[in-house]
Amino acid sequence: MEHTDSVKKMWLKYHEALGVPAPFEIVADFFSDNDKEATELSILVDQGIKRATASALWAFEKTGTQIPVVGGIFLVVDGRGEAVCIVKTTKVSIISFNEISEENAFREGEGDRTLEYWRRVHVEYYKRQFAPLNLNFEESMPIVFEEFEKIFP
Repeated sequence: MEHTDSVKKMWLKYHEALGVPAPFEIVADFFSDNDKEATELSILVDQGIKRATASALWAFEKTGTQIPVVGGIFLVVDGRGEAVCIVKTTKVSIISFNEISEENAFREGEGDRTLEYWRRVHVEYYKRQFAPLNLNFEESMPIVFEEFEKIFP
């Protein structure tokens, strides 16, 4: 992924504020699978409303992507790839989809923050995500529930 100037600048400013050299590799990502939602969710993160995300473990395994680790940092971008803020992972849990709680849904901060809303939009999302991976949504599938805090700016 080619990073925008705003991403490069925020990455450098964050590390300058820490007084350490910035790693060459910029860790930047967005939430969702479309630009509109990515922008909406990045605003929620920046406002401190969205403090968690839920990803399908099977997608990590199928694509060979490493699951998040506590202490990891990443720069949140909007739907255009512009820098919004930097977050630090504070907790990572593996939870079955059907065991996601009201509290988990509330921490994720989306929509009306209810479990009912969370389940509806995440079933739709996982089905879209799984289609090209030849995976099928299951109520008992493992979810990587990552909690984070905004640390910059």
